[in-house]
Parts: sequence; C-alpha cells; structure tokens
Amino acid sequence: MKKYLLIFTVLFNSYSIAQVNLVLNPSFEDTVSCPTGFGQINRALGWGILLTGGGGNPELFHTCCNFDCGVPSHHQNTGYQYPRTGQAYAGIDAAKNGGTSFREYIQSHLKDKLKSGEVYCVKLYVNLANFATGIVKPLGAYFDDGSVMTYTIFGLAYANAFYQPVIPQVYNTTQVLNDTLNWMKIEGSFVATGTEEYITIGNFFPDSLSDIVYWTTYWGSYYYIDDVFVIPANLPAYAGNDTLIQPGDSVFIGRQPEIGLDEDCIWFVNGVPIDTVAGLWVQPDTTTAYVVQQTICGNVKWDTVTVSVYGTGISEGTHGLTRGFRVYPNPNTGIFTISLLGDNFISKTAELSIYSIIGNKMSVFNLDLQNNNTIFNAGLNNGIYFISVKDEKGNIYKSEKIIVIK
Repeated sequence: MKKYLLIFTVLFNSYSIAQVNLVLNPSFEDTVSCPTGFGQINRALGWGILLTGGGGNPELFHTCCNFDCGVPSHHQNTGYQYPRTGQAYAGIDAAKNGGTSFREYIQSHLKDKLKSGEVYCVKLYVNLANFATGIVKPLGAYFDDGSVMTYTIFGLAYANAFYQPVIPQVYNTTQVLNDTLNWMKIEGSFVATGTEEYITIGNFFPDSLSDIVYWTTYWGSYYYIDDVFVIPANLPAYAGNDTLIQPGDSVFIGRQPEIGLDEDCIWFVNGVPIDTVAGLWVQPDTTTAYVVQQTICGNVKWDTVTVSVYGTGISEGTHGLTRGFRVYPNPNTGIFTISLLGDNFISKTAELSIYSIIGNKMSVFNLDLQNNNTIFNAGLNNGIYFISVKDEKGNIYKSEKIIVIK
C-alpha cells in the first residue's frame, strides 16, 4: 500500500529514486579529459577498446574539442552531426575495404553483472557519418565477461582463441542504416546467462554477412553511437508515492529522468497525455491522479499516483462529490463490494462505469443495491482500473482506483 506524506516544501518526494540504466556514461558526456584528436574513446569515462587489447582506435567526439574531434563539425569539416543528447558521442569504423575483417569496437564495464534468467532490454542510437562511403546492417551489442577478442588491432571479433564467431545478443536486422541526418534506434531484448558484465558495440559479422553497400572503390562504413541503454525488461512502472501537499506547492512524481527511460514513459491525466519522461514536477490545483504508461521493449506496465491537495476534494465532473463510494477489498481478484457513502439518501439502483488506467471508458453496468451495497464481478483481468458510480438522483461519485490481482 502506498503511504501518504504531508509535504510543506517542494523538495521532498521520490526524486531520489536511483537511475536504472546499467550502462556507465551512456551518452559519453563524462570525460577523463577532453579529447584532442582521433582515436581517444578512452577519454570517455568508463569506455575504451576491448579489454583483451583489440578494437582499433575509435573516436570520442565532444564539444570541448577544438580540433578534428569537435562537435558538431569534425574530420576537417567532412563530418557534421549534433549529439542525440548532451555534448558527445562515439565513432567507429563498422567495416572498411582493404581487409574483409576490418572492424572497430567500443567496450564498457556495466554497473552490475546481469542476472541469470532475467530479460534485458537494450537500446542504442547510431548515425551514418557524412564522409562514409558505405553502409552495413548488423550493428549491435554483445555482452560477455570481457573475454571477446580480435587477432589484429583492427580485427573482427571472436568469442575465444578457437575462432568461435561472436553472435551479438542484440543487433539490427531490418533497418537500412543510411541516415546521415537523424539518429536511428537499434533495440532488442535477450535472456542473460549471469556471466555478462561487459557491453561491446560494433559489427560482429564478416563482410559476407554484413549486407554491405558501397559507392566508391575505396570505401568505409563509419557510424556515430550515442545513448546506450540496458535495463531489465520487467522493470515495474513507478509513478511515486501517493502524496498530500499544500495548495500552491509542487511535488516530483515518478523516477528520476534519464536517457532511454524517458522515451519509454508517457504520463496521463484523465486519459490525456501530458508528458514523455520518467518523472516530472507537478503542481495541481486540486487532487489529481497521474498515470504513467511504461513500454520497455514492448513490455507495457502501468502505475498511478494521487497527489492530494490539502483542503480540496477530488473533482469528478460537474457532479463530483468528495465522498462517493467505497470499494473493498482493494486489491481484489475482480470480485469486490461497492458501498455508497452519500449522505441523507438511500439509492436502490446505480450505474457503474469502468475505465482503463489511461481514462478510456471500457464498460457500463446497472447495479441493484441492497442498503447501498452490492457485490460486483465485472470479469476484469489483472491490472489497475478506475470506476465511478452514478446514483438514481444523477449524482456522479468520485472515481475510485482498484487493483485486480488474480
């Protein structure tokens, strides 16, 4: 059960909820020192070439660089791109002629080792450099214990010294990665074995399996990388704790905003979307229910939080009443008792409306009441719903949140 908190200032609530992305420095913003030229990915905190020594000489592009590693212009003005977020991004050769296994990779140690049997969602964004003269398709991310290796500095990756090929857990299979203007999302999920603690990004397939297209004799396929995201796919949606505030105060609801998760979350009030972010500050005039829809690799979850404004009632249409009805037990299995709480009347019939968590009306039922009570079963699936009741006098009572768990 959520607890109510009385807040007299705007600085207390769930804003301290920890970030959930397992990738350290996911957008390459934090630097050990500012890059001064090509081949300095190791100046991005937590990033570098392969632990085993291969991976080529990938680039870190940053606004702090005044040379050929600058943002947005670099490579003697043959490259030009703004970061998807922040001030930096990485760059790699995904394939290049002059050798059928020419590759560069970037690698980082995850914040935590992945848990065996758990499903993880992976996202990264790529963009083709303006100066590139070729494209590849299967860019992706590989997770292991850090033993992935190459036999030359700029070489194709192998799982071990027995030349076993690397099959990345997540890689692009559908898009044509030829956009030099917009950032392209690569997304997928996989089940961890429990040994994965490093993420490596690049092209892990030989030229014959890379769907290479080139348009010059001497060609190279060069991509920028930004906003890398690894998160448990079953992460519960989190709207925050139900909260009581004073009129005029603000309060933070949801998770701390962060790269990758923000775009997965949509907030609703009365079924109307109000923002796309993991968490936000709100300042309601009256008691308001905020609903967050979270979609991680297609896995949709919901949560709701009620911000009550001290001294005001819940507004529910022109006939809204501060005391309407009670639902118990709550949570329930889909069978519950409705008890009307209106003063100075006895109603024999009532109309019950059921709404989805984002405020869409799902169904309407007529109720026969015994002393303002009835046991009701609407055959609801597991989830969160809102219900409202209109009595025979036309009074519409406040929406009540119910949780169905079977």
